[in-house]
Amino acid sequence: MPRIDPLPRSALPQYEDIFQGMVDSIGYVPNSFLTMARDPLLIKAVGAMSDAAWYPKTVSEPVRRLVTFAFSQFSGVGYSAAHCACGAPELGLPLEKILAIHDYEASPLFDEAERAILRLCRHAARVPSEVTDADVNALKQHFDTPQLMFIVTLICYMAFLNKWNDIVGTTLEAVPDAWAREHLQPVGWRPAD
Repeated sequence: MPRIDPLPRSALPQYEDIFQGMVDSIGYVPNSFLTMARDPLLIKAVGAMSDAAWYPKTVSEPVRRLVTFAFSQFSGVGYSAAHCACGAPELGLPLEKILAIHDYEASPLFDEAERAILRLCRHAARVPSEVTDADVNALKQHFDTPQLMFIVTLICYMAFLNKWNDIVGTTLEAVPDAWAREHLQPVGWRPAD
């Protein structure tokens, strides 16, 4: 049960460009955006953050999905983890990697660049943060500065969304909910209470 109800999309025509961008990207408008639309400054800011975090092609789509899913999963936020994993296999992130996320250090499914990403995501998800110079330096061995900045941007964007959805109690939409129930149980995913 959401703590703040989302508004109906039909009541928010002034944000249709933001909503259509979400539909074009993932196929539906997340309830989180429909809730944030209660505050015009917030929805515009989040729309701009979304553009900065999703539309540049600084890193490949599988890397983006790995970063956003891993950070959300390691943060324990089922809403965002489901969003980021749903559709990821069709965009190049194999389901096997999603399911092996907690065994990334030992799993042969991951290369060293992916392990560096996952280490950073796990350490960034902890409170207080456990990110070290070594974590960032490991990424620098595989990614240039614009790519590194983009990965950090994705993590920070997801940190905002994770906290928002956790506090607000955002209801997961039907498509990612069904996908997560079918696929994410082995990694400890569970629907929000």
